Amino acid sequence: MTTPLQFIGFKQPPEDLLKGFEAWCVAFNEFAVVFFGYMKYILAFILLAIGLMTLLRLRGIYIQPRMRNIDKKVVEQDQLEKPRLILATIYIVIGSGILFNWFTMFLIWALDPLPDRLIFKFINFQGLIDPYYLNRISDISSAVYPHEQTIYYCIAIGSFVAITDLMIAVWYLVNRVPFNPKMAFGLLTGGVLMGMLMGFTTCLPLFL
Repeated sequence: MTTPLQFIGFKQPPEDLLKGFEAWCVAFNEFAVVFFGYMKYILAFILLAIGLMTLLRLRGIYIQPRMRNIDKKVVEQDQLEKPRLILATIYIVIGSGILFNWFTMFLIWALDPLPDRLIFKFINFQGLIDPYYLNRISDISSAVYPHEQTIYYCIAIGSFVAITDLMIAVWYLVNRVPFNPKMAFGLLTGGVLMGMLMGFTTCLPLFL
């Protein structure tokens, strides 16, 4: 009797299905490598652009009152001017650091002690998974099969989303244009939760 899997082309369903899944994982892994290669430069240039645009905006805020002969004290009334200047400088430093890898390596060192990647504890909450296999899916350098790398890449994508959400949340809270407190704190909370689950450093080695 022909099974549904044999009907669509699988002669030996379990074996052929496993080979097809591994082939799909190989293709996904190649995509993930290219994805993180693109995102490294896109993220770096976005951070540089945000920093430079913020500095240019602050320069315009400072120059316009002076052109109108308004006292300098009026300029200093904007209490967010200094935090925005500091944030813009930090974003420029971070963007250049990601572009040239030194800030990525610093983040890996600085964030490594944080308790994160809790998703692996949730997966293995009863100790049913072999620790050797768990290590292979939590460290891409230890992965043996393509599907183990795929699991790591999927978690790394979640880690990248967490870091991006935190950066956007901080920029949103400081600039407040337009200001939506729920959205800002939602991004901040979501970034922290996602980072704790997926790891703040999981995606960073893929930028090197």
